[in-house]
Order: sequence, then C-alpha cells, then structure tokens
Amino acid sequence: MNIPDHASVHHPAGASLGDTAESTAVGALPAANRSALELAFTRGDARKSEILQQPDMLNGEAIAERLGLSRATVNNRRLAGKLLALDFGTKRGVRYPAWQCELIEDREGRESFEALLQILAPVGVWTKYRFFLQSSPALSGETPIDALRAHHVHEVAELAQIWVDGAQGGG
Repeated sequence: MNIPDHASVHHPAGASLGDTAESTAVGALPAANRSALELAFTRGDARKSEILQQPDMLNGEAIAERLGLSRATVNNRRLAGKLLALDFGTKRGVRYPAWQCELIEDREGRESFEALLQILAPVGVWTKYRFFLQSSPALSGETPIDALRAHHVHEVAELAQIWVDGAQGGG
C-alpha cells in the first residue's frame, strides 16, 4: 500500500483518517495497525514541527530579502512550483529551506532547480524536501543538494524521476 504525505489523512486517535483511497485503505486496517499508524503520523508531525522551527527555515519576508525579490514575487514563484515551500497546516505561513537560495543564485542554477521541482511535482512538499536532503548511492553517496552544487544536474534529474516513479508506485 502506498501511503501519501499524510496531508489528506486526518488523525489523531479516534479521528477520521480522511477521504483518499489510501486513507480508506488505512481506515480498513485492524485497530492495532491503525493505532500504530496514527502514532507514526504523530511522531512525523512532531518532526515536521521541529524542522520548520530550525533557523535555516525562512519565512516569505526573509527569503525575499535574501533573493532580492519582493514578497509577492516569492509567493508567485512558490505558487508556480518554482520554490520549495513547506507548511504544516498552520496559519503561520510557509517556510522556505535556505539552501535553495544558493542553488538559484544564477540563471542556470535557477532553471535547473525549477526543472527538478517540475519533475517532483507529483509528490508532496515533504517528499520533495526529503528527496533533496537524502544521500543516494546513485549520486556517489551525496545528497541532491550537494550534487547540484557540483553541477551534476542530469544525474539529479534522473534520480528525481526514479524517486517520483517509486513514490507513485511505478517501476
């Protein structure tokens, strides 16, 4: 069973598990399994909260300043899928990983990063975030961020497509 970024899955214990096909399948699990899954989601929620509070997570104003853009331009780029922005369903807005600023400093880097975000478009934002930070044997043990810094764009793009295919249940 392919469990999505759990944005569509409502939890805590005793709550409805959502409306998606995956959530329906989760809801059909035995109570012990459902409880274990809800506990895992709770741990995931706590980790997401920790990540969003780290100093390298920038709000819209901070990333706009760092990139030399207006806040409206940053928001438009986020909505167009040209910046990675994480949220946790709060009213405090989104957070932008600071490392992407370095990757989009020049035109070539920006175009490469935006192309990668397009490849990763079918997966959730937290899955995208994890993709960029997880080291890979396909990249000689480097993370996609490190590989992009070394201008290994083609290799990272191939890995991104494999990642998406795997996340979507493909081969």
